[in-house]
Order: sequence, then C-alpha cells, then structure tokens
Amino acid sequence: MKKILVFAALLFCGLYAGAQNFSGTFEQVKTLKLSGKTIKSAGDIEFKAPDQLAMLYTNPNGDFFIVDGTQIRMDMRGIQLDVDTKSNKTVALQRNALLYSCTGEYEKIAAEMDADCKVTPGKNGGKHVELKVRKPSPKGYSGVILEYNKAGLIQKLTLEEFGGISTDYILKVK
Repeated sequence: MKKILVFAALLFCGLYAGAQNFSGTFEQVKTLKLSGKTIKSAGDIEFKAPDQLAMLYTNPNGDFFIVDGTQIRMDMRGIQLDVDTKSNKTVALQRNALLYSCTGEYEKIAAEMDADCKVTPGKNGGKHVELKVRKPSPKGYSGVILEYNKAGLIQKLTLEEFGGISTDYILKVK
C-alpha cells in the first residue's frame, strides 16, 4: 500500500509539473560583468507544457525566441537562427534550462549541467533554487537561479554564463 501511495504522489507531481501552462509578460536584463553594462528588453511570454515556449519582444519590437519541441527559432536584434537542438548540445541546454524552469523540474537542469542544487524557502511561501556547476567549462552556464511563487509558478530566472554574462528574466505570469 505504501508503494502505491508513493507512486501516486510521484505521478501527481509529474502531472502537475507537466500540466503547467501560463502566459504573461517578462523583463529581461542582461549584465556584462566586465563593463557593468546592462541591456534591457521586455515582451510577452506564453508557455505550454512540456515543450512550447514563445517570448515575443515588444522592446526591441519584433525580436522573438520560440521553442517548438526540439526546434528553436529566434530573431534577436537582426540575428536570425533556426536550430534543431537534437544536434546542438549548447543550445539544447539553454532550451532545457528554460523549459524545465517553467515546469519546476530544476533537478533535471542540475543533472544536465552536472550542478549542485540548493533549494531554500523563497519569498511569500515560494522556493529559491540555486544551481552551480561542479566543473568550469569554456562555454555554457555556470549557474542558474530560480524563484518560484507559492503556487509553483516561475517568477524569476537568472542564467549565469562562464564568460561573465548574467541574464535575468523577471516574469509576471497569469
């Protein structure tokens, strides 16, 4: 009986995480560590679990970042890119970090990054999650910081790169 209850609880948690859909707005602040320069952007976001994410920028207007399954399409300040993440490990990590952050599956991000994961109480009954990689690398993320509200929805995502660039996404989801 105990095994059935544990299985049911795990199944429920998996369904809850996989069932998260939301839309709202976001602000993005990219900070260049060496110069201290910041680049601000903003837009609308829509997420449909497990692997649909659209970030449509209103500042700068017309930029976009779209995850559709394993495909990523983006246009950022005139630089266009279409990538199948099955064949690009670096972009696949970015895709997965974003999607798993939205579903609350930060353990999967930690496993892919070979990172330590520290979960502490966050603001207003939510969670604060810090992921730090164990081994430095010439490219990719050195850390990820996540803030979830009491309902388990992502409120803030920080991606820290080895090169000294940090990108904060502050979300206002409905």
